[in-house]
Amino acid sequence: MAGALDRWVRIAGTGASFAFFGVGSLVLGLIAFPILAAVSWNETNRQMRMQRLIHHSFRVFEAFMKAVGVIAVAVPAPERFPKRGPCLVIANHPTLLDYVLLVAQMPQADVVVKKAYWSNPVTAGVVRGAGYIPNDTGEATVEECVRRIEAGRIVLLFPEGTRSPRGGLGRFQRGAAHVALATGGRALPVTVTCEPPGLMRGQPWYDVPERRMQYTFDAGEPIVAAPDGEPRGRASRSLTAAYREHFEKRLGNTDG
Repeated sequence: MAGALDRWVRIAGTGASFAFFGVGSLVLGLIAFPILAAVSWNETNRQMRMQRLIHHSFRVFEAFMKAVGVIAVAVPAPERFPKRGPCLVIANHPTLLDYVLLVAQMPQADVVVKKAYWSNPVTAGVVRGAGYIPNDTGEATVEECVRRIEAGRIVLLFPEGTRSPRGGLGRFQRGAAHVALATGGRALPVTVTCEPPGLMRGQPWYDVPERRMQYTFDAGEPIVAAPDGEPRGRASRSLTAAYREHFEKRLGNTDG
C-alpha cells in the first residue's frame, strides 16, 4: 500500500514538474528573453545573458523535481565541469531530462538540439533566444560549433543525436569528432546514468519507475584526438569509435 501511494505521489510530482517546466519556458520565451534582448548590445551578449538565465532557471527546476521526490542528482566530480570555454562537452542521452540537468551544471552552454524544437510552442522561445544550434544542417552545424568554441564558448553536443535506445547506446554520428578535430582535438565526456531507468525514448511521462530516479553526471578526463597526419574521414571515424568505447566502458556495456 505504501509503495503504491509513493508511486502515485511521484506520478503527480512528475506531472507538476512538466507543467512547471512548460510554464517556465513560456515565461522565458515570451517575457524574459525579449527584455534581455532589448538591453543587450549585440547578438553574442544577448545569447550569453539568455544562456545564463536558462542555467539558473534549470537549477530551480532541478531543485523543484528534487523537492517533490521525482529525482535525485549526483555529480561525482563537479570541478571537471567547465565554468567557461573554450570547451566541447559530449554526453550520452538516456532520458528526456539530460539536457536540462546538464545545463544546470554549466553557467553557459551552446547546445546542439533537434530542429523540431524550433517549432514546438513550449521550447521555441528558449532555443531561439539562447541561439542554440540545430543538428540537421550537416557541415554547417559543425562549422557553427567550431566558430563558437573558437570564440571561447562551451558547446554541448550529444553524439547520438537523439535519446539512446533502452539499455544501450545509439549510433554515434561523426559531428562531435569533426568539431573536436577542428578545435584542437579535445572533448570532455560526461556519462549520464539514471537508475532506475525512466523518461526513456518512447516511454510516457507517467510511467514512473518503482522508486525515485537517481541521476549521475560523471565528467571524465578529456578525450584527445590522435596526432595529425590521418585524413579527416579516417581521423573522425577513429575518434568517434574512441568516444563510443569510452561511454560503453563507463556504462558497463561492451556489447555495442
